Amino acid sequence: MFSKGKYLLLQTLTMLLSPITSFFISLRFYKNPISQIFFVIFAFYFGMHFYLAWDISMHYSRMRLYYCDKSLQEILSNPLAINTGLDFYHVAIKYIISRFTESKELFAGIICAIYSMMFLFFFNQFKQFFKNFLPVSCGLLLLCIVFVVEFYWYQGVRFWLGSFCFAGFYLKYLNTEKKRYLIFSVSCIFFHYTLINLYWIFILNWILSKIWVWGRVILFGVSWVYRFLSIDFMGWVIKNVPGLDLGTRTSSFHHTGMQQRIQRMREENNVFYAYRSEILIVFGLLILMIMWSRRAQFSKKYLQMFFFALTIYTVVNFAFAELIFFDRFLKLAVLLFYSFLFITAYQNYDKIKGVSLIIMILSFIPMLFEILTPIVEMREHLFYKELWFGNFFIDWSGGMTDAHGKW
Repeated sequence: MFSKGKYLLLQTLTMLLSPITSFFISLRFYKNPISQIFFVIFAFYFGMHFYLAWDISMHYSRMRLYYCDKSLQEILSNPLAINTGLDFYHVAIKYIISRFTESKELFAGIICAIYSMMFLFFFNQFKQFFKNFLPVSCGLLLLCIVFVVEFYWYQGVRFWLGSFCFAGFYLKYLNTEKKRYLIFSVSCIFFHYTLINLYWIFILNWILSKIWVWGRVILFGVSWVYRFLSIDFMGWVIKNVPGLDLGTRTSSFHHTGMQQRIQRMREENNVFYAYRSEILIVFGLLILMIMWSRRAQFSKKYLQMFFFALTIYTVVNFAFAELIFFDRFLKLAVLLFYSFLFITAYQNYDKIKGVSLIIMILSFIPMLFEILTPIVEMREHLFYKELWFGNFFIDWSGGMTDAHGKW
């Protein structure tokens, strides 16, 4: 391996000439802190050149309309400027970027770079488990964690950034057992207001831990029955809680339209992608059963993460009719579940190495599935010459706009 100075020089030259090559080098030497810096730089490049649509296009458009050339007072006094939510992050980041550029490419690049930094904050909480020797079976589980959330969700701008913020502080709290990190995790609400639900679930999880152990199983079973009854709980709330049906997002008219759209999405979506999180859970449970059969010792502090993930899964079953809430929080539960599996496998490697080949196979399948589903879904936008063969010396902005036609 090169010295730090030579490696920094190599990565700098490579990033300027071929960012995609620099990215692969960073992956090869991911334990080197310098690699993480260039990982973030590549994320900036990737954000500039990848498919620019969905929420990120909406946020960019609103920045152009309501932030550029406006004072902070004008922005905050304009209800149209904050009608996508009062979350501190998305208001602050659009205000800051609007002070120096209106470029859609720079906007997307900055958002992606910040997302990658928060992901690295979360991922680095596993560092104590892979800083030296990492068995292949454990390494595959670690990769499963990496790919649970699809790479393109930085375009959501807020939710997954906040989720990695929460998960990073939560893991740091479990690793150190210092409660201040649990308090710091509340900062995730600054990214997306719905993440406050994690703290209600956290309280529910704590209550369940104090009562009869079968209470969890019974509640989980009830949640599954409720899920398949397809009861629209939010629709019932809107109709029966005074003051909600006011022509806003919570109006009956808007909600009915959303439910019809959700029904079409569930019926028309590819079955493998629609049930991606559930498929991952099935493989995770198989791995968990194998470790249990080998008398693996489950650390009490990390077992909290497993039960927290189970409680999140229980709660989202009750919210099955709300597709966005269901998908997001279920995927977050899967992220925590695989985090628990990796840590448990690492801590019990001596006990499970006799079945490491089976665990490798059971880990490789969901890992490959996690990688392929977003690649297949985004294939028209991933195999794009600017992304693979471009660099910081080439102005591809015109080509990108012509090719994607989304701006």
